[in-house]
This record gives sequence, structure tokens and C-alpha cells, in this order.
Amino acid sequence: MKCAPVSLPETHWGVWLHAVRPVAELAELAAAAELLGAAAILVADEGTDRDLYVTLTALALRTRQVLLFGAVTNPHSRHPVASAAAFAALAELAPGRIVAGFGAGGTRVLGPLGLAPRRPLSALMECIDVVDELLRGQVVDHAGEFAARGAALPWSPGPLPIAIASRGPRGESFAAERADWILLAGRAIDTVPALVSRLRTAGLAARGRAPAIAWNANAAWTPPMIEELRAHFAYMSIDMPPAERALTLDQHVERYAVTGDRALVVARLAALCAQVQPELLVFDADDYSVAFLERAARVALDAGVVARGPQG
Repeated sequence: MKCAPVSLPETHWGVWLHAVRPVAELAELAAAAELLGAAAILVADEGTDRDLYVTLTALALRTRQVLLFGAVTNPHSRHPVASAAAFAALAELAPGRIVAGFGAGGTRVLGPLGLAPRRPLSALMECIDVVDELLRGQVVDHAGEFAARGAALPWSPGPLPIAIASRGPRGESFAAERADWILLAGRAIDTVPALVSRLRTAGLAARGRAPAIAWNANAAWTPPMIEELRAHFAYMSIDMPPAERALTLDQHVERYAVTGDRALVVARLAALCAQVQPELLVFDADDYSVAFLERAARVALDAGVVARGPQG
């Protein structure tokens, strides 16, 4: 069975999980999000958290229709052939719901493994080629930033939608040309409308269709959520360009997040979604409770985002 790229015609909402809680708990949260109308669950691959593919398997077994993203793995901590096999196996388990997500890898995942890639963007580009060829049933020999010899997945159910998270002009151009989904996080809020317009235009020029956009606007509408954002940016800033690293935590929050009281956040998200028109507006999981998911669902709906699922 071939797995066609999945896109959503309107802005829906989703949740971005880090596997910092027991896998069974994450699966229950995913099921609750689906019942509340979420269209997608994204799972980070940070290396020292619970395993990405074990977590996605548990989520696949506990949900019925949400899209499940690896968001994102990389070509260094996991060999691309192994990643392709894992995503193909997930596609057998949850056909039509798996999105294979890749990025160059950041300090949090590569540092604990002692990895320092020489050419991370080149490795990412090669990884996407190899994974796509394997999922399409081709035999792959590759020599570059990594090697593959006679690799094949003859049992693969077919090609999968590819998601890419990348920074910088070269990485963004590559994502626009190759990705079915582009994952945007940690971007200055006021730059996102123009960036998304460029990405969609580049995708249309390269292959006749624009990539879908999953955007995490780092929305926070309570003091504890804003404090959590400060902690998030404290480690995230390590991988930012030098000029951005020089900003204070307060400046990072102001520049990269949508914050304020609930009414202000709802109004800003509504205006931004009208400009950007992302296929997915993604929320971080905050305190990893069902109560938070209920609040996030209401914020999304009040901002004009469409619910999807049993209650959508």
C-alpha cells in the first residue's frame, strides 16, 4: 500500500511532545489530544529522552487518526537506513498517519553522544535522498557524510511524507524543494509570514506544490508557561546564530514567542494564522496534563483554528 503525502486544507492544531514522561503517559496524552480535536502529535528525538520509535509505536497503538510526526531525528545519532526501516515499520502499524521528520541535529541530541558533524546540512540532504529511495523500494549504495551498501527495504509499504526542520537560507531552500512538511520552531514571530511565503513560493517553483507548514509559535498565556519558555530558550539559544545568542532570555521570549494574557494570545494567534495560514498550529505540551490540552484546544478554537477528530 502506498502512503501518499498528507496535507490539511485548513489550519488545525497539534501538540509537540518531548518524551520526558513515561511512554504510557505520553500515549494517554496523545489519545486525549485526539479526542479534543488535535490533528497531529509531534514527538521530539533528543537522544537522552525516551526512544522516539518506541514512543511513536505506543502513540500509534493508542490513537486512530491523528498524524504522528518524528520531529525530528537526524543522520548522526541514528543511521538513515535504520531510521528509514523504523519509519516504514511504523507505517505498517499506522498506515497513512506517519510523517518522517528529519533535521541536522542540535546540541542537546548530539552533545551527549560526543558527536560533532563536519557538514550537518550536507548530511541532512543526503539522508533525505537515501530515506526516500529506501521507502520507495530501491536498493541504495551511498558514500558521503555516511555510507550505505546494498541497503534495501523490500517490505516497505511505500514512500512517506517527509518533514524537515532546518535553519539558514540553504537549509530553508532545501526544505522548500524537498519536504512535504516544513517544521518551524524557534523563529522570530515577526519574520514568519514572509518566511512562509518564500518557502511556499520556492516549493511551487521546484515541484509544482507548496510544502505544508507546521508552526510552533511558542504560545504561552500564564506566568508558569512563560517561565517554562524562559527555560526552553536557555538551552535552545545555544544553537542560534551569534547575534541571537547575545539576547537576554526576556528578549528571546519577546522575539520568539506569543505571550501575554489569554485574550491577547488568542488575538495574536488569530491574526498570525490569518497571515501565515499554516496547516498546523502546534503547542508545546506545557505540564503534560489533560487539563492543559483542554485549555490549549480552547485557545486554538478561539483563535479560529479548526478541530479535527471525534469531537471536531
